[in-house]
Amino acid sequence: MVAWRAKRLAKRYVAINESEIMDIFDFEELTAEMLNVTDEQREDDSFLHDKFFDKFEIDFDLAYNLTKHLLVHTVPVEAGLSKKQYHAFVSRKSPWMLMKTEVSKAV
Repeated sequence: MVAWRAKRLAKRYVAINESEIMDIFDFEELTAEMLNVTDEQREDDSFLHDKFFDKFEIDFDLAYNLTKHLLVHTVPVEAGLSKKQYHAFVSRKSPWMLMKTEVSKAV
């Protein structure tokens, strides 16, 4: 993870653990791709959240919680190297998973 993003997320979400920060980072990656937001635009802490609200009229943090619950309803995909099964939102542009959870760990 890019160090400046990790620090920014840690400041914003001080009450959560490290794995949760990674999940939020993954959600930011997912929403940035959905909204065609560049890494340069994301350097402004509020840009992605504001653009997300303008598009969907829902708070970013509420959308993150909703997305975590929707994640387990995605079709499982198999990771190429580990062969583990994941529920995942995948990139439309690149061959990787943007936000995922192991099938065995799904709620």
